[in-house]
Amino acid sequence: MLRTRSTVPVWAAAVLFTTSTFGMTVIHGDVAASTEGTGATFSGTLNYVHLGGSVGELTVTLSNDTPAHIGGLLTAFVFRFDTVDMSASTLLTSSTVPTMTNTGTTSGSPFGTYMGGAGVGGTYLGGGMPSGGLAVGASGTFVWTITASDAAMLTDSSFVNASHNPGLLARFRGLEDGGSDKVPGVPTPGSLALIGLGLLAAGRRR
Repeated sequence: MLRTRSTVPVWAAAVLFTTSTFGMTVIHGDVAASTEGTGATFSGTLNYVHLGGSVGELTVTLSNDTPAHIGGLLTAFVFRFDTVDMSASTLLTSSTVPTMTNTGTTSGSPFGTYMGGAGVGGTYLGGGMPSGGLAVGASGTFVWTITASDAAMLTDSSFVNASHNPGLLARFRGLEDGGSDKVPGVPTPGSLALIGLGLLAAGRRR
């Protein structure tokens, strides 16, 4: 019997395994680009999956990594994405933080309008007490349904590298000095490249 051998190098196979296992982009807060420069920050992951037709699913995990002496809570997180569909919509369908609910389309001033998100009381800029947000060291997972005519063409990069940057934005309130901050989210170097290498390896398999 004739056997065919895979032409995928060992390192590529490892990348493929990693990509198919985790299938997500690692993100972190760009402290240098925040509006107030408080040092508040976060980390997490983002994963977009096309479910079929005009529907996709976006899953974001977030951890409040702000240093303890700065304190505060991560009270909202919003995003936008590159799409040709002017009527594209988002809907938060799952949240492990019950107090952080769907924002819908909202202002992320001074960074412009965002297409979806989750926030304490369903708001981004927010009023009231910030106590329902993610405290320092806490994490949460949020899932949105994305509806767009080009849902099949969207990728993680459509969100983290949206042409109207920043594509991701976190809101912090109740800092130890009484202040607040707005911190853009960016892909951690190498995370998108890793996915690209995995797809390349998949295409070269025999």
